[in-house]
Amino acid sequence: MKKIAVVTDSASGVDKDYMETHDVRVLPMSVIIDGVAYRDGIDATTEEIYSMLKESGEGAKTSQPTIGEFMEVYEALEADDNYEAIIAIHASSELTGTYQSSLSVSEDMTKPVYVIDSRIGSYPMKQMVEHAVEARNSDRSMEEVVQDIRAMRERAQLYLLPQSFNQMRKSGRISASQSMLASVLNIHLKLKFDDGKVVIGEKLRTKKKMVNAVLNRLETHVKEDAVKTLAIVHAGNADLTEEWKTRIEERMPQLDLVMEPLVTVAGVHTGHGTVGFGFTKNQ
Repeated sequence: MKKIAVVTDSASGVDKDYMETHDVRVLPMSVIIDGVAYRDGIDATTEEIYSMLKESGEGAKTSQPTIGEFMEVYEALEADDNYEAIIAIHASSELTGTYQSSLSVSEDMTKPVYVIDSRIGSYPMKQMVEHAVEARNSDRSMEEVVQDIRAMRERAQLYLLPQSFNQMRKSGRISASQSMLASVLNIHLKLKFDDGKVVIGEKLRTKKKMVNAVLNRLETHVKEDAVKTLAIVHAGNADLTEEWKTRIEERMPQLDLVMEPLVTVAGVHTGHGTVGFGFTKNQ
């Protein structure tokens, strides 16, 4: 086994069991609700954060780990002879400064450190972390492993379907006029990642049209990009994922489906009730 330390942040969705079982260092992002900061997975669970968002989450914000937290992790790994190199995978630098903070602190390390900007978050980012963990048991060089993970960025995608535009407006993701117009016209948005940024992928009137458009898009990915595993993620409403699971299984029974919460730092900006679809293309 290679002596590789794996570091990430909670935007990857790596849970406590995986973190402990596979020896992954996870720096917590924070969600600020009613002026109180909750470190993801430490001060509150994902379920508790989404419950608070539903009750009083308008205007909620997020913050990244502090420089001090990064220093504590890196200094501990520097002093630990069990590790000879470090791979750190962080949320898109277009959305948070986590990558830059990690990169800055890593420059003082004597051990090799490979800091990677995932250009995304949630399930596709977690797949990159899992790839780094699995590399401990491979014969590939560190450079090859890092190259593989960076290549995954070009094949990763996350679609998000917000239930409401209120929180997106309050978090600055869309303007007040866009929010009002969308609500009046009953417009449904599909958000997606493009070069690390969250952009509007489609605008459609009526939920039925959006559901069909998403199913058609996913089916195209399965056929043309050899997608084999799809994560259906939710921001505090697991019942919605069951509805999507049924539809997807009917049209794409060959897919391996994963059901899990959307990482809270994304759910804060898109709002409670958001449903998403994360995957990595295989070709």
